[in-house]
Amino acid sequence: MKLRAVQAALVLIVQLSLIISAQTCTTPPAPSEVREALAQEQDLWRAGASFFAPAEYENYRKMLAEARRVYEKEELKVGYFRDYARVKQEFSRVLQEGERIQKLIASKKASLSEEILAEKKVLYSRYEMLDALSLELSQRNFSRQHLAQADIMFKEVDRLVAQTKYEEARAKLKAISSLLNQAESILKKQLERYMNQGQIAYWRRLAERAIEKSKATGETVILVSKLERKLTVYKAGIPVKTYEVGLGFNGLSDKLHAGDDATPEGEYRVIKKIASSKFGKALLINYPNEEDIRKFNEAKKRGYITPSTKIGGLIEIHGGGKDGLTKGCVALDDKEMEELYRQIPVGTQVTIVGTTDPNNKIIAILKRENK
Repeated sequence: MKLRAVQAALVLIVQLSLIISAQTCTTPPAPSEVREALAQEQDLWRAGASFFAPAEYENYRKMLAEARRVYEKEELKVGYFRDYARVKQEFSRVLQEGERIQKLIASKKASLSEEILAEKKVLYSRYEMLDALSLELSQRNFSRQHLAQADIMFKEVDRLVAQTKYEEARAKLKAISSLLNQAESILKKQLERYMNQGQIAYWRRLAERAIEKSKATGETVILVSKLERKLTVYKAGIPVKTYEVGLGFNGLSDKLHAGDDATPEGEYRVIKKIASSKFGKALLINYPNEEDIRKFNEAKKRGYITPSTKIGGLIEIHGGGKDGLTKGCVALDDKEMEELYRQIPVGTQVTIVGTTDPNNKIIAILKRENK
């Protein structure tokens, strides 16, 4: 009897082992939502959830931690007894919240991108206006350098926005604004006279006086308009030939002293014809005249220039090419200078003005910008 009982017990143990083994093999798999949520958490972190949606992301992490707790508790059970229904439910809630946060982040990024690009558009419009004004100057100054740096930075802003580096993009826009302010300050000093109707009226009177003199006497006169970069020859008050010219490095300013690289303004005359100079044929004018000397002495008296500064001279209309920058002279292409040289005698009046157009291109550019 005892032997039979032992045998029966062994058989029962074997049968139970087989049943448990069979049941263990049929343990249900963990829900796919578990794996998806873990991947989603990484996506949210890479998307900058802690920055763009900090409160929502913190709540999401708490939900995920609770879901993990439920999952880990279920995993402690023997496979046959595991029930993943609640695990699936908890992780589904986590995934839904994660999707909401992803949409929120995308919305905030789109809004920030739009805001930054709108600010960039305003600055770029200002840049284009300043660039157009700067190109009107035949001068050596830092405005072109500032504008060139700003142009490069605009491209960097686009790159940073594409990389969602919005704080860096904002810092770049701030730097661009500073560069534009510096360029504008430089340009304003050079261009304000060309927007002053009183100054333009004065230049017009000089030009009209030269033309009237030519008309009254039949003499040849030369009129140079610096802003338009035009040299016009008048005979008997009638314009007979117009040439394009180049000016000094600081050409739109009125010359005050030696080394300022400005082209002088006023009424002059040709005092010498030079058949062969460093820049080909040349017409030397009588700068400085009495008015130039008066302005120079006044500037020195007021302390605008140092006591050791000289007034300078040797201002010419010469060849060498209209596209080059001079030290204050008026330059023509060699072929046209040859032609001008032949028809201009010593003593010819040369009147140099900034512009005679009250609606000149600088004002036109500013009007377009303000529309």
